[in-house]
Amino acid sequence: MFDDIRGDIRLKTYVSYILAACMVIITLITILIPELNSLYGVGDGPAVNIFVRLTIPFQHGFDDFSAIIHLVFNLILMWVLGTYLEKVLGSFRFLITTLGSFFMYVLFHRLLLLIGHGFTPILMSYSGVIFVVMVEGRYVKTRSMFENYFITLRGVQLGVWILLPVLMVFVPLYYNSLSSLLQNIFYGNITHFICGTAGVLLGFVFRRHIRKKLTQQTRKHYIKHSKWDRLAVYVALAFPLYLVLIFFTRPL
Repeated sequence: MFDDIRGDIRLKTYVSYILAACMVIITLITILIPELNSLYGVGDGPAVNIFVRLTIPFQHGFDDFSAIIHLVFNLILMWVLGTYLEKVLGSFRFLITTLGSFFMYVLFHRLLLLIGHGFTPILMSYSGVIFVVMVEGRYVKTRSMFENYFITLRGVQLGVWILLPVLMVFVPLYYNSLSSLLQNIFYGNITHFICGTAGVLLGFVFRRHIRKKLTQQTRKHYIKHSKWDRLAVYVALAFPLYLVLIFFTRPL
């Protein structure tokens, strides 16, 4: 079942591709043209307007090496978690999950005056929903836990919920931060934890749909894309359009 969903080319992942493209373009363009750092992300400080702050998920840092590593890491997670979740939920519910975690991320980023960047908190929300998918998968088909992609998801889940929080404690040290260990733990993981928890809650909201989708796949039923899934792809184009708008409305 898990392997079947992963390999089912009928299940489209256009929203995931749009988001990944935004991540790549914004991160690379700010590395190649440093003058654009004032347009995307939070630059050298937290005192930026909300329109710029909305771009933080797509910017992965201003240091070339760490930005590329961060970007590649998130692209891998988008492929393993994001595209798979979009196949399970459908593009419409996947977009709802993205928008919900997106605005929670930006809200707490502003309230706590954070200066971090990247798509990781939103990926954590995907991970939260996938916890529910994995539980429902074992309910629908008890032997699903022995499938290759279930094992892959289990390993990735352990990594993002156990190893990543530990790693985030040490990231501030890379930037010569003088903050305490407790501050590093809190500020390095707070948005990840909030969005991940929100993802688990959304997973329970979508639980009936998830079980239905997994059951259909197990019984080899044809899974149709709803009109809402098709609409979601067009709505997702608002992300790159907004990023382009930010560029062309910048002060000269």
